[in-house]
Amino acid sequence: MKVTRTLHADVPAELTPICQAMGYLRADIWRRYGALGNVGRSALDIRKDIVARNLYGALPIDGTIRNETTKDVVNDLLTYKAAAKLKVRQAIAKRTNDPTERKRLYTLLKNDRWLDDPFLHRQMRAHFRHGVSHTANQFIVRSDKHSSAVVDGRLVITIRIAKQYGMDIRLITTSNGKHVDLTGCNLRICVKDGFTEIHYATDKAPGRPHGEQTLGIDKGYTEAFTDSDGDAHGATFGAVLTAYSDAAAKTGKSRNQLHALEKKHRAGGYIAKADRIRRCNLGRKKIDARRSRAQQRLRTVAYQSAHSLADKAALVVSEDLTSPIASKVQWKRYNRRMSGWAKGTLADALDSVCEQRGAEHVLVNAAYTSQMDSVTGLLQGKRVGDKFYRATGDVLQADRNAALNVLARLSDPEITRLTPYRDVKRLLLARSPAPLSVKRLELSDSSRQPSADKSIEQICSRKMEQ
Repeated sequence: MKVTRTLHADVPAELTPICQAMGYLRADIWRRYGALGNVGRSALDIRKDIVARNLYGALPIDGTIRNETTKDVVNDLLTYKAAAKLKVRQAIAKRTNDPTERKRLYTLLKNDRWLDDPFLHRQMRAHFRHGVSHTANQFIVRSDKHSSAVVDGRLVITIRIAKQYGMDIRLITTSNGKHVDLTGCNLRICVKDGFTEIHYATDKAPGRPHGEQTLGIDKGYTEAFTDSDGDAHGATFGAVLTAYSDAAAKTGKSRNQLHALEKKHRAGGYIAKADRIRRCNLGRKKIDARRSRAQQRLRTVAYQSAHSLADKAALVVSEDLTSPIASKVQWKRYNRRMSGWAKGTLADALDSVCEQRGAEHVLVNAAYTSQMDSVTGLLQGKRVGDKFYRATGDVLQADRNAALNVLARLSDPEITRLTPYRDVKRLLLARSPAPLSVKRLELSDSSRQPSADKSIEQICSRKMEQ
């Protein structure tokens, strides 16, 4: 399994012009080949076009650095397009159930001929917008253009530069070189906050053996995961996220007041005072450091939770949460806290840990898994906070109930990962008893949907009174 490791070093003056030149190169490639500029072109086609037109040959930068950075930018661009195509595949699955029409649209999309179909063209315009690069602090060094040695207890990396472009660059790292093998690795050199980050890929040894169970999990806020056995993993996840979100909101309110005061003084002619406020009170070093600490803590909790799941399971089943619930409107503080919810970190942790330890991670359709009764498998009952009230009056733990529904969704032949939520609802209603189906059919009309604290019987009795 390949992972990325980071070394830290000083910042020689020779790095600045290289980063600036590669920043121009990145921005120009995105400008020329973003969106429609790469339709029907592979990475090799784009690079050949760049060489044939000699777009960046005049840059006073070593040719290998220029070429490797060009490859990196083109790969980023095509990765962005591949992610957009995944969204369009989901839109195709929602648009039609006809296998022939789906195959036609999938084929056009795969062959990069989405301009030939109006629907695909609209979807790609929505999901594959023309990107813009503002990155001007990094470049790529090819594996045969650097060497490393330990000097006075420090690992020193030497970047070899063609003589017409300057002398070799020496980076003195903070590492002693133990367990660091840069043989055959391309290096990504990033200049950030007064120091240099050296990113390199290395093989990670297989982890400890996984468990033997098959578990469904529900991703949460208070806890990172709750499995179908009822065990909670990552109990501090919500506390860390709430503390960071509330502190960031408080700081933001105070900064807004200072920003308004700075504008007032500047408009009034007190330029020196306005400049002092901007220089001394409106910086971002502490804010960025706090965000970094919170992200590191959340990442630690996510990976510890994923490992505790892999200790139990050989197969982990989780919800596919890549698409937001567009119709759900929450209160302001909830939205603020959930906007910082690291569900991407949770998903990455599950994928990485399962791959490392040889377990399998499967995504299933997330529609209505929190609103179903895991005992009957029907769309009945109501979730309130961490409790799920069944139609019989029994109370279940809501997260475990959802995890059991996720596990059951794995073996459901009618509900696939890309089944639209309306079709999922229709299938669940069709499985329900006749009286329940009659009542639940009213839910298809959003204008007649009952609120969470009003039962259908109350609404029916009110209509009768009217």
